[in-house]
Amino acid sequence: MNDDASGWVDLLAGADLWHTAAVGDVPVIRMSDGPAGVRGTDWAGPASASFPCGAALGATFDVDLVRQVGEALGREARSKNVHMVLAPTVNLQRTPIGGRNFECFSEDPIHTAAIAVAYIDGVQSRGVACCVKHLVCNDTELARFEVSAEVSETVLREVYLVPFEAAVAAGVQAVMTAYNRLNGTFCSEHHWLIDDVLRGEWGFRGVVVSDWYGTRSGAAALLAGLDLEMPGPSRHRGEALAASLDDSAELRAAVMRSAARIGELARWTGAAETGTDQRTDDDPATRAVIRRAGAAGAVLLVNRTVATAPALPIRPGTSVALIGPYADQGRVQGGGSARVTPANPSGALEALRERGYAVEHRPGCRIPRYLPVMSGAFEVEFSDEHGSRLHRDMRRLRFVREAFQDDGLHGMVAAHLTGTVRVASAGRWRISMRAVGAATLRIDGEIVVALDGSDRGGSFFGFGSDEVIAVVDLAADVDHRIELDYPMAPSPGLRGVIVGLAEEIVTDLIPAAVAAAADAEVAVVVVGTDDEWETEGEDRTTLALPGAQDRLIEAVAAVNERVVVVVNAGSPVAMPWLDSVAAVLQLWFPGGELGHVLADVLSGDVEPSGRLPITVPRRLAQTPAGEHRGDGVVAEYREGRSVGYRWYHRHREDPEFEPLFWFGYGLGYTTFAWGQATLAGDRETAAVVSVEVTNTGRRPGHEVVQVYLDSDVGVRFAASRKVAVMPGDRQVVRIEIPRRAWMVWGDRGWEFAPGRHEVLIGAHAGALSRVAVIDG
Repeated sequence: MNDDASGWVDLLAGADLWHTAAVGDVPVIRMSDGPAGVRGTDWAGPASASFPCGAALGATFDVDLVRQVGEALGREARSKNVHMVLAPTVNLQRTPIGGRNFECFSEDPIHTAAIAVAYIDGVQSRGVACCVKHLVCNDTELARFEVSAEVSETVLREVYLVPFEAAVAAGVQAVMTAYNRLNGTFCSEHHWLIDDVLRGEWGFRGVVVSDWYGTRSGAAALLAGLDLEMPGPSRHRGEALAASLDDSAELRAAVMRSAARIGELARWTGAAETGTDQRTDDDPATRAVIRRAGAAGAVLLVNRTVATAPALPIRPGTSVALIGPYADQGRVQGGGSARVTPANPSGALEALRERGYAVEHRPGCRIPRYLPVMSGAFEVEFSDEHGSRLHRDMRRLRFVREAFQDDGLHGMVAAHLTGTVRVASAGRWRISMRAVGAATLRIDGEIVVALDGSDRGGSFFGFGSDEVIAVVDLAADVDHRIELDYPMAPSPGLRGVIVGLAEEIVTDLIPAAVAAAADAEVAVVVVGTDDEWETEGEDRTTLALPGAQDRLIEAVAAVNERVVVVVNAGSPVAMPWLDSVAAVLQLWFPGGELGHVLADVLSGDVEPSGRLPITVPRRLAQTPAGEHRGDGVVAEYREGRSVGYRWYHRHREDPEFEPLFWFGYGLGYTTFAWGQATLAGDRETAAVVSVEVTNTGRRPGHEVVQVYLDSDVGVRFAASRKVAVMPGDRQVVRIEIPRRAWMVWGDRGWEFAPGRHEVLIGAHAGALSRVAVIDG
């Protein structure tokens, strides 16, 4: 690498959305989202394996299995010739309504760190780099581009930085900075965060990458330690940065350091030796690990006895009413940058029938957040500010254009669309539009929806408007003329329009579902969210299930005593019907093997062996951060260290704050007895908790033994171990308490917390018993 800094400036920003520039002897590095699959460089490109979401992986409490998931993700990356995967997401589930909670592993930093390290080890064992994200405190989507997370250094060190520090110690190759500010300074130019802590204290030698369009300055970000601005072409580096090098030896040195780090990343990934094709590698071994992980993360919350037997498992041959708005297929993933095009996903209805159940399906209600995309015959003309034009034919009225897209257009782009649509029945129809910027929609010459571009934050990753709906009268079987004007405007990162259309039908679907449930031996009601309700760019506003799902469950439970509720969502939901049903299974977004996973678990062929990586509250107002996520300008982390279960322990004396389910909670298909736990060693050396666990039931099963510490700073998770035990067998479980678990951040850095420590053990955070007491 020559020492002419100006020649390396182009290496410090992306060439396009997913690639770095090739400069000198440094080849192109290809990147891809994401945490639950490897999409490649095209949103509509080759299909990909869809993996369980982050919350589901956190729920496995199984680092060996998560390492296998990582290895499979590494294979997937190779099939797309991807050198670096933008994952894992190790922000914490600080509030249960965070829009990207499903991507995150847990509310607890120690557990998040353990799962993240296993994930990184697996991916990077295949020669594919991980880019751990988002450094730091991107814990909700509210005003994520501007908000300042106000957090003390103690809380940062003990809570939010913990998973990143662990990732660096594990050898992660890249770190992505968050969009938000940290105590007033954007994370992408935060010298203390990047240069002092990440590089100085932790010794990180890899590449620091901005989140997409998250670079806010040229020289300031570079000097703070941000190596790579993404995506490209550059908005803050390029010629402007090159022109300033002559006057600053400090900038020249920073350019050379960053270029060297990017060059080393290219070498580490073997970027020079890979091709550019992207294929769907439908690997049976990958499907198998997705299936195992889906069941290992499924959490059995309730399993009551009906007549003389538990509601689950369900004997094959049983008549089943499969009910729910997405019950036939299920929802495999959340939305936003984590989304992939799943390769041949397994649906629940088909899988249950294949397993030998007599299944009748009824949706019961509908919950789409947006109207379905309008279908018809359309032609769109794109034009740029330089007079270039591009024509495309479309069958669905939805287009998204990323900034700097390689399609021959440059700068600001406008669109004019014309076409026709037909409807099958005459009457009143609902028509909607979402857009980034201003747009006007006409039907048969009349304006039906007009957006002025002032509304932002409801769609398109937070760049676009909320859905605006109008009601129109349409005739059947005639061509209605559609015209859409999308004027030229600067791009905030992407541009796009989506038009929806649906007949205005007021039909209650619950009676048909109730009738099916009344005729069946078991009613399996699949409820939850989807990739529009849980998505990047927007938080949820409530814990309540969308639409009429709560009412649907209550109605079904009134006619069938054996109701199994399957929660197909990536985050906690309210359960007002909890006492009315026989069983509740938290399935999360389990990936492309959803149908097989559900059939495996319901039949009892596989035990749902997950444990909650989060605390499920009864009400949003009851949560540590639910009522003060911020005002769009400042987000004060008022709960301090007390995230999740820690906060509930602080309020343990008040029954008003008892959660619905504690962190670490989960049932199985067998029972266990624990012996007397003992502690060997001390906090200065290697403290080990040992306990004998016996399977007292008739089925194989898994137990998760969890160790906590209680001191002046409250109850904190320290470590866990998941074990498989056959019926009648016993196993001695040994769990080492990491030295750091005993420590807090003080005036001199990390130091042992003073005072008395209780070592606790239990099956979840709400059922702990004392093992030993250690005085500080």
